Amino acid sequence: MANKRVDEATINASLDAYLHGSQAGDVEQARHLHEMLDLMLTEREGPDGQLWLTDHGKILLADMHRQLSKCDGCGDRLKDIVLDAVRLGPHKGHWHDTSSFVRDLQIATAVADELCEERDAGLKLDIPAAAEVVARRNEFGLNPSEICEVYEQIAESVEGFREISRG
Repeated sequence: MANKRVDEATINASLDAYLHGSQAGDVEQARHLHEMLDLMLTEREGPDGQLWLTDHGKILLADMHRQLSKCDGCGDRLKDIVLDAVRLGPHKGHWHDTSSFVRDLQIATAVADELCEERDAGLKLDIPAAAEVVARRNEFGLNPSEICEVYEQIAESVEGFREISRG
């Protein structure tokens, strides 16, 4: 597609359809709405052409902003989830460069290997003990608590990672 701009009526109809599905509790529709708004704000191409921020989209975003700003008593966990979902908070598991992600993945894999050893030996899985073994090797120059933190960050961010070592 060579920057074929999607017409306003099509964009607004799609927004309304995703919004209606989201309000009915359809999480997939909510994700599509969020992705579409992101494409609109950055004026990137979607499957049907380049999206742009329509007046209807501006009103929808303003309304969403007003609703989010009123979420005072929701609790920290919900606040973190919401801010992460709308990309307003710092992302957990977000690496600014590939080399730090690869290094963190190597650290987490070393811990996962130790957990597999524990499992194969019939022992209870113990992440701090596995991190201690990895720290003693001094491959990464980190203490056991830092290694645990990296393992947990990877385990939260990479789907299925934690399950691999649990067997």
